Amino acid sequence: MREVSDLDSYCFTKRKGHLIPSDIHAEEFLAGIGEDKEVLVTIRRPRSPQHHRWFFAMLRLVIENTEDRWHSEETLLDDLKLAVGHVEKRINALTGEMVFRPKSISFASMGQDPFQRFVKRCTYVIHRSTGIDPELLMQETNEAQQRIGHGD
Repeated sequence: MREVSDLDSYCFTKRKGHLIPSDIHAEEFLAGIGEDKEVLVTIRRPRSPQHHRWFFAMLRLVIENTEDRWHSEETLLDDLKLAVGHVEKRINALTGEMVFRPKSISFASMGQDPFQRFVKRCTYVIHRSTGIDPELLMQETNEAQQRIGHGD
């Protein structure tokens, strides 16, 4: 099955229960569909850059608060992907062993809804394995930043 990229997608906005083209490309796409023709639609909400930044800031804070248990956000992220099952499973053709490789969480490979579920599972794993509540940690950090005048 071919993976759909953002280049294959068209942006629509929901208004009063209907999908309305959001730009000229979506309008052209819609105009190309014959009247009364049925189409198959896959809905994917665009990923929130703010949520993505929040997640990586949270990973940094977890690293800072776990006495160098992980040396980078990427190593913590890989451990989390393995722990929550966000992996590609395959058989190593040389050894015959099952191997697990962390899958991508890029904007193109994961929309907002799956990303939200992924983040929720990761915060659960972090809390359970480290005793740190990542959401509380982020809230405390945001409050401290605002007190010293660095809040957005």
